[in-house]
Amino acid sequence: MQRDLQHGLLGHGARGAVAAVLVVAIGLLCVMLLLPLTASTSAAVREITLITRDMAFYLEGESEPNPTIQLRAGEEVRFTVLNRDPGLTHNLAVEAWGLETRYLKTEASTTVLVRAPARPGRQVYVCVPHEKMMRGIIEVVEDD
Repeated sequence: MQRDLQHGLLGHGARGAVAAVLVVAIGLLCVMLLLPLTASTSAAVREITLITRDMAFYLEGESEPNPTIQLRAGEEVRFTVLNRDPGLTHNLAVEAWGLETRYLKTEASTTVLVRAPARPGRQVYVCVPHEKMMRGIIEVVEDD
């Protein structure tokens, strides 16, 4: 009888241990699958494409030349500059940020990743060789 009790307890104990391990494993798996959904606090990188044509900058899909570009303070932005001006080279520069892209021949493009300043303000963006005509404002506003 003593032997049967020990065998029964051990058998139940082993099954209980296996069940406990399975419950813990399933719990960990659920946490690992859900963690990326809850832990991501950083905002996605904002994409802005500037097209150069007719000696001006245009936001992709827009018709206003040299537009004011509004960014949130601290926002991470990927600027893509695409030169669609036949026979002319262009670039993008924001002197206040120490940013200047390479010069682009017609149909060439470049991409630069920047973080907007932490404080609100206005900075001028230009095409260096044509800065009299190709200039606009980047307005940094408070992050809501």
